[in-house]
Parts: sequence; structure tokens; C-alpha cells
Amino acid sequence: MVRSKAPLLIGSALVLALALGGCGRRGPLEPPPGSLEAQQAAAEEKGETLSNVTIPPVGKGASRKTPPIRAPKEPFILDPLL
Repeated sequence: MVRSKAPLLIGSALVLALALGGCGRRGPLEPPPGSLEAQQAAAEEKGETLSNVTIPPVGKGASRKTPPIRAPKEPFILDPLL
């Protein structure tokens, strides 16, 4: 009786995917370092409070508002699936 290796390979791949999917830290996402939220969290840990700090826009033309996004006129191939 010859057994196929396909079920063993599929099972191994499934176990590996579940094991790797469990990697990481549990809990809410952390703000990037240097952001206003990170500064406020650091100040709260020290027992301080931050005043209303405004972060200036960065980059050329950052003060301009971005135009609204408009849907394309032509249909997309995956539209029937949506």
C-alpha cells in the first residue's frame, strides 16, 4: 500500500502557518516613536501633562488639502464580485 505525502505536507504547512501566525505581541497597536501619542504616553508615565501641541506639516505643499478621490468611470474586472 503506497501512501501519498500530500496530506502530510498539507498538515505540516498548516501547523507551520498557525505557529507563525501566533508570533508577535498581544495587545493594541503602539504608536510610532516620535508621534504625538507616543509623547503623551511618555509624559503620562512620568506624571506630566502635555499642552496642546501642534505638529507642523512636513514636506513641500503639506499645507494644501488633498483633492477628493473619485471613482473611475470604466468598470473594473472584479466589480461583479463586489
